[in-house]
Order: sequence, then structure tokens, then C-alpha cells
Amino acid sequence: VEGATTRTESSLAPSTSFAGSPPPCCAQGRMMPRRRRQSRHPRFAFPPHPVYAPPMSETTVPTPKKLFIKTYGCQMNVYDSDRMADALAPHGYEPVQVMEDADLVVLNTCHIREKASEKVFSELGRLRELRDERRANGQDLMIGVAGCVAQAEGDEIVRRAPAVNLVFGPQSYHRLPELLARAHNGARVVDTDFPEEDKFEHLPAAKKEVTIKRGLTTFLTVQEGCDKFCSFCVVPYTRGAEYSRKPEAILAEASAFDGEIDLTR
Repeated sequence: VEGATTRTESSLAPSTSFAGSPPPCCAQGRMMPRRRRQSRHPRFAFPPHPVYAPPMSETTVPTPKKLFIKTYGCQMNVYDSDRMADALAPHGYEPVQVMEDADLVVLNTCHIREKASEKVFSELGRLRELRDERRANGQDLMIGVAGCVAQAEGDEIVRRAPAVNLVFGPQSYHRLPELLARAHNGARVVDTDFPEEDKFEHLPAAKKEVTIKRGLTTFLTVQEGCDKFCSFCVVPYTRGAEYSRKPEAILAEASAFDGEIDLTR
């Protein structure tokens, strides 16, 4: 999705990398999408998906937990990884830079790369070994797969990687605390729906100090998905139908950044 994500620049702290600097690209997959809101195409008209806002008692862990998100692919995935971290922060999860230190590891995947899914399964094999080491020492490790490979191959991930606790697509990030609570209760969670509600309206904003730590520049999504269904592109099947955020919502999110703001595309 070219131009779907814009970069903001402000007078913040020096840049830090949360999960590397992935090259620009689009996210891909294979599953047929549903619209989050009414479409001009009748086949995309679906009843609204109920928004679940779990109380803190259901999702908050008694002691602070460590979160590591490995991001593959495009700038939109970088943005999504930050928003997942923001969604889990009120529930006791703190980002770490080393996978071995984490209590929860999320692979935020991209489906455009050659053999993208096989790279994910290879990483999941290493995570299974790490989890087994943890359990031998009386600890545990939760493993999640997010992003476009999860959206396209969720059932295959569950079948081939039994160590995975939860699989969820790009439109389910606002429900991540609920999904994680279910996984903590022993369920293997798969959520690859295309809910009608706007996920951006339900994702919490990052605290100012967290935004400053992320560096001088950050990403801001203004549009995602696509209606074109080109023969060479599978973005509509993983990101869903084209959806543009309201201008006031974009400006409100940009205004949360500190200092002078410069929006570039």
C-alpha cells in the first residue's frame, strides 16, 4: 500500500530502533477480506463485530511482564508494532530489546517477501526451543504471531507450530489484551476476522515519554487496505478493503507528539 503510512518528524530524543529498519513494502496474504464498515460493494456488507473492552482484572498480570516484538516488512508493520506495545502497556507489559529476556514474544510478520511464511516457521522453531528451556527452569514463554502471514495462514500456523499461543491479523490489534487473557487461560487463540469497527478508535495512545523514547521520527497511518484486487497483489486479502482515517483523527494523533511536527509522505 504505497503512501498508506506517513512519517512525522518532531524535536524529540535521538532515534532508537525497536525492531530494526525494514524496507518499504506492502503486506500480503491469501484470505478474502471483510470490510470494517459499509462498502459500496454488496458482497462486503457484514454485520458489526462486537467491541470487547475487557476489565483490567481480566488482562492485568500481577507482576510486570517483558514484551519483545520482532517486526518484519513495511513501515506499516513498524507502526502496528508500536500500537501493540501501547495496547499492552496498561496491562503490565514493558518492551525489551532482547528476545531471551521476554515473557511474551510477538512476531509481526510480512507476507510480501519470498518464502516469508517459511522464515516465520523457522523463527518459531527457535522460539519453541527457548520456551522449552524456560519451562525446564520453572518459567514460561508466551508466543504470538501477528501481521499478514498470520492473517493469510493462521490455521497452518496452528497446525505446524503447536508452541504458538495466539495468532491474530492486522485488524485485531485493539483486541490484543482480550486475546492474551484467553491464551493465559490455556486456549490457543486464532483471530483473523475483519471486524467492522474501526480499530484506530479503540487503540490507546502512547504516553508522551514512550513516544520520546522511540526517537526523532515515527510513523502515522492515514490509510490502509485496497479495493483494486490486482492480479499480482494480495494486500486486499490481508489488510482488507480500502479504509481512510478521518482527518481529525490523524491530526489528533499527530498532535500528541512533542515539539514541532512535520508530516511527510
